[in-house]
Amino acid sequence: MKIQEIHIEDYKIFKDFKIDFTDNGEPLDIIVVAGINGSGKSSLLEFIAIPYLSLTGKNKIVRKGFSPINKENIQTVTQANPLNEGQITVNGVIYDRKEFTSRGNTLFLKPYNNDTNSSKNAIVKYIDKLVFEKDIKSSEVYSSVREKLNNLFMDFDLQVEFNLLDKDRNIFFKNEKSERIPISQLSGGEKELITKAFTLYVLDIRDETILIDEPESSLHPNWQNRILKIYEDFAKENNNQIIIATHSPHIIASAKKESLRVLVKKGDRIDVVSDFDGSYGYEVQKVLLEIMDLTSLRIPGVDKKIDRLYELVHNNQYGSDEFIELQSGLENLLGRNDKDLMLMRLEIAKRKKMDEKNK
Repeated sequence: MKIQEIHIEDYKIFKDFKIDFTDNGEPLDIIVVAGINGSGKSSLLEFIAIPYLSLTGKNKIVRKGFSPINKENIQTVTQANPLNEGQITVNGVIYDRKEFTSRGNTLFLKPYNNDTNSSKNAIVKYIDKLVFEKDIKSSEVYSSVREKLNNLFMDFDLQVEFNLLDKDRNIFFKNEKSERIPISQLSGGEKELITKAFTLYVLDIRDETILIDEPESSLHPNWQNRILKIYEDFAKENNNQIIIATHSPHIIASAKKESLRVLVKKGDRIDVVSDFDGSYGYEVQKVLLEIMDLTSLRIPGVDKKIDRLYELVHNNQYGSDEFIELQSGLENLLGRNDKDLMLMRLEIAKRKKMDEKNK
């Protein structure tokens, strides 16, 4: 089941909001939703995911939501307004939002919720199925799991690999020193990969809508560059649709232009920008400036000092005490090879040469 379009009449910051998840009329396998804080990325996933919603008192809502693997997670959240009406279009059929979510084929993977118990249970269940139902030797099954993990994260340079399931039904990995490591003691990034991406593959989830909020959490930028391809391949192989909400410029640069949706605040409304010339393969700086609408790549204090230096150069005051002090301080902080400082020296040299000609 793949979503084509969502219309939200009134939910949190969304008022008469529409977003399209198709390319040339065909539902996309993967959608990357980006935007600044407060633009509604997580709220959009919640709108799709929450299958049950009821007021339990003033400004309190109990939602029976989906967490990784365990679909019976109960959470209480503070919410200023209850969920109002909205529609979700699936394969040309328009569903009332409540009707859509009651169908029960949606997984919501939340940030920093690396549920090692659920992941362990999923891996154990996968092993048991192969051993007891297909009558495969445990050693061969362990080798199969190890190969599956290694192939999936081939380009990630993982420092651990699957080891075994012990007699107490505990899952162990091993590092380069062959030391056994329980799944609960893996690094944050390893947990993110194994409890979410790897567990999806082990569970063999098919024909579902999978919502992933901030898949970059705990991941090194080198892994953020690669994680979208893992989810995209899984979606295509299993007829799933994966909708990702992210802040990561690395993930955005991994998204093909037809899959990218950027939420922007315009007054009291949220609009969607999707007509990008590109994004796939962009450098991080270009993503930040052109798509994430960042005004500067530097921290404000340094940026302000560089702007002042350029202003002094423009006014031919590069011999002033203020300029010399600012330039010296920035060279000590950033190094003489900083791009802006090098360009500034070139500009000064050019101006001095022009002054010499005009004498």
